[in-house]
Amino acid sequence: MSDSPQYPGGHQYPEGPEPVGGYEPPPEPPRPRPDPVPPPEPDPPPVAAERFRRTTPARLRDIPVERGRGYWRLVTGTVFYVMIVGGMADYVDPSARVVAHLAFWGLIAAAFGVTVARERRYDWSPEARWPWAAAAIGGALAAEVLVLAFGSPAVIVGSLILLALGAFVLVLAG
Repeated sequence: MSDSPQYPGGHQYPEGPEPVGGYEPPPEPPRPRPDPVPPPEPDPPPVAAERFRRTTPARLRDIPVERGRGYWRLVTGTVFYVMIVGGMADYVDPSARVVAHLAFWGLIAAAFGVTVARERRYDWSPEARWPWAAAAIGGALAAEVLVLAFGSPAVIVGSLILLALGAFVLVLAG
């Protein structure tokens, strides 16, 4: 037996009013009227957490500037410079390499100037200055020595191997 309603006249619905229910929601009951708002007390008692309220909002506090840790940007930039200049040495004029060396030295000098300006602005004690000169001179010498000793194709292959190892370490470190 089925639980479906049985209408007279077969499976057709009667032509009278439709039964209540189905897919339509029931009518909403009348809502109660809101209670009148009580008048506020003249002096509310202090809240227990009032002692722990901040005196300075978090958005107005200055975040102290921290000094960078190490010379990893300088070393990375120098290694990339050696890779690029050493790889292009056999394929461009020597004057292009001279321009690349001068541009690299200019970028190193600009980065050094930014570092010194930050030290003065934030009253940090000055760090060692020799890594900047070592990067500028050592990068140019390394590029030229590698080109003379092994040639540009070997520098390119070595650069690709070094980049693959660096990517592997970065993937491991996450």
